[in-house]
Amino acid sequence: MSAHYFPLPHQPDHTALRGLLDAVAPSGTLLFATHDLAGLSPRPEQGFDPSDYHQPDDIARLLDHNWTVLINETRPRTAPAPEGTHHTHDTVLRAQRLR
Repeated sequence: MSAHYFPLPHQPDHTALRGLLDAVAPSGTLLFATHDLAGLSPRPEQGFDPSDYHQPDDIARLLDHNWTVLINETRPRTAPAPEGTHHTHDTVLRAQRLR
């Protein structure tokens, strides 16, 4: 299962995240990549607060003993950011479901 640059908002019961995790078969892989939101300020006039969205590290903390985290890191982009954006790093989580 892969989700790339998919805005996954925090929810009290983690419904969307649980659905994503449940879609990974035993011995399957979850690959979740998104913009590194560190250093981004909330923009209430646009309805955006970076802390409203899951980052790979948030997801890694929610994984239980049925998972192993293979990669959980921030990486610099190897290509320039698209015009009009300022993202220079991405965060990546790669986890394997054991059972």
